Amino acid sequence: RLMGFDFDLADTLGLYSNDGKQAEVAGIIDDAEKLVRISRQFPFDVRNFTAAHELGHALLHDARGLHRDRPLDGTAIARSGIEFEADRFATYFLMPSKVVRARFSQHFGTEKFFLNEATGFALARGNSFDPVQKCRTLRDLSRILASVESYNGVRFRSLASQFRVSVEAMAIRLEELELLTINAD
Repeated sequence: RLMGFDFDLADTLGLYSNDGKQAEVAGIIDDAEKLVRISRQFPFDVRNFTAAHELGHALLHDARGLHRDRPLDGTAIARSGIEFEADRFATYFLMPSKVVRARFSQHFGTEKFFLNEATGFALARGNSFDPVQKCRTLRDLSRILASVESYNGVRFRSLASQFRVSVEAMAIRLEELELLTINAD
């Protein structure tokens, strides 16, 4: 609103075809009409990221009818350069590196998390999973660290919840910031 745009939540913004895949339109911006519309079809964390994505368009691009869409089957779709830029803006805006690093260090007691028997035990404490066995990839570990609500017996709101983004968005951000590794070698 500070930039002169109206913001509206819509029941749906319809479907869009991209590379033969159907995608639900999550958000749309119209620079000429000074209007941003976000679809209620998605959970709050996705709507929040979409709103930041559209803000990126407003600041960075001639935003006539640009939109963010999500494939109905959950797969990835090809993104144009300006869509990628808007996603990057949303990432930096919602999950600034200094703040993410500080919260990560506060919760996990380290600047870089190494999964080993000791840290796996601290992660599993009070939870019903074995992270050392569950983590086959770096993304597996980043999803756990993005969503976990306790470490070494200390409870807290998950990082994804604190930053009001999806677990997947936070997991990707943790990897981008190189805050974790599976092997301590």
